[in-house]
Amino acid sequence: MTAPQEPEESAGVRPEQTQPDSTATEPAEPPLPDPGSGRPEAADGEWHRVHPISPWVRGWVILVAMLFFATQSFGEDMVRALVGQGEFQAAEGLWVTLAIYGGVFVVMVIIYYFSWRFTKYQLAEEQVLLDTGVIFRQHRRVRYDRVQAVDIRQPLVARIFGLAELKFEAADGGSTAMQLAFIKEGEARILRAEIMGRAAGIRAGAAPEEVARRGAGAAIAESGEEPSEGPGEGPRPAAAPTSALPEAPEHVMLKVPAGRMIGSVLLSTAMIVMVSIIVLLVLGAWILDMTIPQDGEDNWWLILLFVLLPFVFSLVGVAWGGFNKGYNFTVATSPDGLRLRYGLLETSQQTVPPGRVQAVRISQGLLWRAFGWYKMSVNVAGYGAVTEGSGADNSTVLPVGTIEDVMRVLSVVAPDPGVENAPEVIREGITGSGDGQGFTHSPRRVWWLDPLTWKRNAYRSTDTMVLLRSGRIERYLVLMPHERIQSIGLHQGPLERRLRVATLRFHSTAGPVVPLLPHADADVAVRLFNEEADIAAVSRRMRDRNQWMRQDELDRFEQRTQQVIEQ
Repeated sequence: MTAPQEPEESAGVRPEQTQPDSTATEPAEPPLPDPGSGRPEAADGEWHRVHPISPWVRGWVILVAMLFFATQSFGEDMVRALVGQGEFQAAEGLWVTLAIYGGVFVVMVIIYYFSWRFTKYQLAEEQVLLDTGVIFRQHRRVRYDRVQAVDIRQPLVARIFGLAELKFEAADGGSTAMQLAFIKEGEARILRAEIMGRAAGIRAGAAPEEVARRGAGAAIAESGEEPSEGPGEGPRPAAAPTSALPEAPEHVMLKVPAGRMIGSVLLSTAMIVMVSIIVLLVLGAWILDMTIPQDGEDNWWLILLFVLLPFVFSLVGVAWGGFNKGYNFTVATSPDGLRLRYGLLETSQQTVPPGRVQAVRISQGLLWRAFGWYKMSVNVAGYGAVTEGSGADNSTVLPVGTIEDVMRVLSVVAPDPGVENAPEVIREGITGSGDGQGFTHSPRRVWWLDPLTWKRNAYRSTDTMVLLRSGRIERYLVLMPHERIQSIGLHQGPLERRLRVATLRFHSTAGPVVPLLPHADADVAVRLFNEEADIAAVSRRMRDRNQWMRQDELDRFEQRTQQVIEQ
């Protein structure tokens, strides 16, 4: 039984087209920018190529592999010959080996050159375009009003050369819509500011008050331009941009301390599970060694070592991955939305526009309770499903933080909970149990079916969103705006029918947040099903926006931002 709602906004991404190179025509050469245009080259509306060394940044592993195999071939003999402990046995085949590796290198150069040559991008008036491919051409198009988020990623090798990858996320429900890899870091920031501004409905060369919405009204004033309306003149028509949109200012809300990040990784559920497995294996081997008599050499511990190695490597990988991704995690707010920066070796910068968040989940692990730590994840159309881990990923807006940090971030990703006593309701939703603060939990008759969580499984519907509480060992609170509900499913199995209960599923975009209300009273579930179906349909028509810089939404967003800054 499902209540369909209006479909989620389309991504605006044209499907990839492939065709043989014989029928493909190469885009025209990028013309030189007009020196008098006053616009940075990266955002002048013309075709541009990525940085020439981009293929080498992506394919450096091949060079390392070649060096490794070359060392394996004659490296040992060469070292012995240099130290005078023998003759260079591989000298006879050295030139043949060098010729082979040289030929492979030449082929790499040719492939990388054409890969760079046929990769071009353009910021058009209504969309951003990307053409790639040598034998098979691919043409990607993303409309600005369908952009969900814009990220800047810098792997270690790219950071060395001052390059960055620009990623556009659109509501395609899956993989990244477009990637520009790699361009100069400065150009990436210019393009991000330009795309975020256009996605918000602002064009370069717009009126000062329009650009001032992004906190950058002084930029046009300093340029000496006066794009104001004259007497009797209508609104100025859209014209070719004359200056790039400046990057919106930001206010840092919080930074995750390194000590807290390390502690959260060590006390994460994944670490606890793997440590428990290792301890059980060691304990089991010790018991077997003590109880079973051994004839001859004892090999128990040698066997145990090989069994434990995968778990030890996984343990180290999880610990390092969580710390590497969550290192220096910074949350900032700006008129463009929520800005996230994190990473040790590979740095990432995310910008999630306001109103693009589909659902929010606040979670707390068992061992985190003593420290009052919480984690926040979101569903954003375009990011798709991610693998949950201890560190940061595209859907994590707070890897670990206190309740105060949670309320600060929540004031941006869900600025209007629809209740006056929002902090008390949120606290009750995370840590509470029973019917406090207006929550309605599962009936007592399902206590044997959910002995630990029947009083935790609860919901509350406010004027703007529905709150879903669950979990006992690991606590969860999901907040989902009414207008972001795609559809609602009402499920009831044979055992649930006998107990007169049902399970409600609120369908969202792909992501780590799964809005679910298990084992609610059947009458309550049906009533909530009908109410949310109607409310979600009306809310989507009234409040959903493709361009978020509308004055009413902007005023509310700036008001919440100012409150956070003053705290």
